[in-house]
Amino acid sequence: MKPYLFILIFLACTHARAQRISITGTVAEKTSREPLQGATVYLSGVQDSTVLAGQATDSTGRFFFGDLAPAAYVLNIRFIGFEPFSQQVLPDGAKDLGAIFLNVSGELLNQVSVTAEGSRLVYDLDKQVYQVGQDVFSEAGTASDILQNIPSVNVDINGAITLRNTSNITFFINGRPSAMLRRNAAGYLEQIPARSIERIEVITNPSARYRPDGVGGIINIVMKKDPEKGLNGLISGNIGTEDRKNANISLHYGSEALGFYGNYGIRSGRPTYLFTDDRQYKDGNTVTGTYTEDGYSAVDALSHTLIAGGNFEPDDNNKFEISGSWFLQNSLHSGSSDIGASGSAGDVLFANRQTNDEFEGEGEGSLAWEHVFKNNEDHNLALEYAFSAFSEREDLAFEQTYTMPAGDVVLNDILIEKSGRQHEWRLDYALPVGEDAEIEAGYAGEYIFEDIRYTNVTPSRFQLRQDVQAVYGLWAQEFDAFRYKAGLRAEQATIQPHLIVPNDLPARNRYFKVFPTLHLGYAPDDNSQFSLSYSKRINRPDADELNPNPEYSDPRNAESGNPDVRPEQVHSIELGCQIKRAGISLAPVLYYRYKYDAFTSIRTSLNDSIVLSTLANLDNGQSGGLETVLKGALPKVLDFDLTGNVFYTTLDAGNLGFSERSSAVSGNLKLNTRAVLWKNTKLQMGAFYYFPGITPQGKTKPFFYLNGGLRQSVFRNRAALILTVTDIFHTYKRIRQIDSDALAQTTTLKRKRPIVYLGFSWKFNNYKTKDDFLYDGEGLRK
Repeated sequence: MKPYLFILIFLACTHARAQRISITGTVAEKTSREPLQGATVYLSGVQDSTVLAGQATDSTGRFFFGDLAPAAYVLNIRFIGFEPFSQQVLPDGAKDLGAIFLNVSGELLNQVSVTAEGSRLVYDLDKQVYQVGQDVFSEAGTASDILQNIPSVNVDINGAITLRNTSNITFFINGRPSAMLRRNAAGYLEQIPARSIERIEVITNPSARYRPDGVGGIINIVMKKDPEKGLNGLISGNIGTEDRKNANISLHYGSEALGFYGNYGIRSGRPTYLFTDDRQYKDGNTVTGTYTEDGYSAVDALSHTLIAGGNFEPDDNNKFEISGSWFLQNSLHSGSSDIGASGSAGDVLFANRQTNDEFEGEGEGSLAWEHVFKNNEDHNLALEYAFSAFSEREDLAFEQTYTMPAGDVVLNDILIEKSGRQHEWRLDYALPVGEDAEIEAGYAGEYIFEDIRYTNVTPSRFQLRQDVQAVYGLWAQEFDAFRYKAGLRAEQATIQPHLIVPNDLPARNRYFKVFPTLHLGYAPDDNSQFSLSYSKRINRPDADELNPNPEYSDPRNAESGNPDVRPEQVHSIELGCQIKRAGISLAPVLYYRYKYDAFTSIRTSLNDSIVLSTLANLDNGQSGGLETVLKGALPKVLDFDLTGNVFYTTLDAGNLGFSERSSAVSGNLKLNTRAVLWKNTKLQMGAFYYFPGITPQGKTKPFFYLNGGLRQSVFRNRAALILTVTDIFHTYKRIRQIDSDALAQTTTLKRKRPIVYLGFSWKFNNYKTKDDFLYDGEGLRK
């Protein structure tokens, strides 16, 4: 990346003016102390009521007036459903009013029912926050369906998720690393009902408080759990193409000191995917064999998801919370294809049939305690313990019926069993220093054990133990419109992969690493601000990536780990700004990553018909790009967000025997719109275009698809009818090409047909859908 690009972004985002005095503060609800986004804040004169300046509070409830003439003002705050607030402010330089708490207006709430909708996408300088309740696809879809609508995130046809062109992501649930999402994020996210999610936060350069795992950063999924007083809930059900069905129930109960929440979802379906695989096996420029395959794969799955918890607040200074989740899935994968191959052993032609009877069960629970010192919420201590465990079984069967040579039938059976557990402790402490600074420190301990057992012609067993101890410290401070946060995290890791069968090959890898972070922010006026951030991150290989025993998805394709692979490390830097003008918001971000010991998947030919994929370390890799989010709205009619992400990737795979360096420019475009067609009727459309991309051995082809959703509220907004269509024109088609000295391969994958859902939802006892969603300043729970 060129230095002048950073300078251009810097100049484009900076509109500083000489400041005389400033007034800042935050607005929050008095009882819950939750920040209020979208409250109207304006300044008027002391002698008359002329409005001199005005704005709406941001996603953290914050407002800021800068470059004010030195005079006395009256600060006024108005928000629907709350009592108005006014306060005289005297001129004395930079004035920080701190937290201003609003009382709920009992008269208004008793007389009228007020509904309002916030922005679907809130773009802060250090994160993107996506309001799930505003997405029509949340009515029938899953977490994966929602993620594909978030600007920086891509979700492919298999559910695999990338963040700014990297799949190395850490997933959080309610601000805490999730063991369920650590192992099989794609599979689990495809089962989490979107109805159970309040918001999704994307944090590409997290501070030192959070674990540095995941090159791309953190995707934090915040579940609905804040109970309203009394009992309330929501019930929904949907049916779709290819026998898709799902239902969801959410229940909340709250009182002054106690709160409980629960969400249960059940999903089933029989989707089908079509694929082709064309290969040429080579010796340099000489073709030694060919392979062609044309077929389909299908899955008949039934899953259950349960999320529940509660909290107890005996007084204003202490809060106890218990939470847990449980996931169970039975799925029968089946497939059929016609295969033709030629090579040194002669020509063959056969039909391949395969099944995979799979069971997966996972659960996790946590206990947390938070103490606030002397009624100062900024001075607090939090302790949390979490435990999780999983069990998985795959029973694979393959049948190959040959027509050339005729009459041969080959049967294969493979049984794979996996299990594991994880313990985690966290201790976090925050201490205010004066009015404008804060110290944060803490400890985190993570203990993981996994066991993988294969039963086939050559049985094998592999175990992994991983212990990580970490301490961190942060210093944060504000100076008028400027703020910064500097942190350092130190980790001691012990990794012990152990292949037990067929050979006893224990290994041990211990290392100590430090991870610095730095965040700078500057807001010269109410409508523009910019930030600069840096973090060092790491991606540790998991058990499957370390296990050297091949795992066959079918008799012609296998994957194996690499016990010698080293952790992938990255230096990440971002420069971004946000400019607001006349209802339009423009938020460009320039980002750059330098990776060393970078992970990559390498495909090699074992013989005339088997391709093995394994993990290896690149020498290094560089990537960077410019992501721009343009948001706008026509009040009460239409809102949109347009995202363009153009990135440059350079890969150095000379140590793997491939071309020493390859590079390319790629990217994607996303357009999401939401329109009000008539009263209580919303239409949402999403258009997606992906440019060509590169891999160390080849490239991917471009593709385009379109999604649409319609929501009609009925029964005075207590219920809704929903229609959603994914891939309306059936244009989603992934094409991947590999070209090396040993193998030339082209694979394609697409859905058999578009996904259509028709659904119904019902709210009872004034269930809140969090349309005016709120979240804390950090976005993640401490």
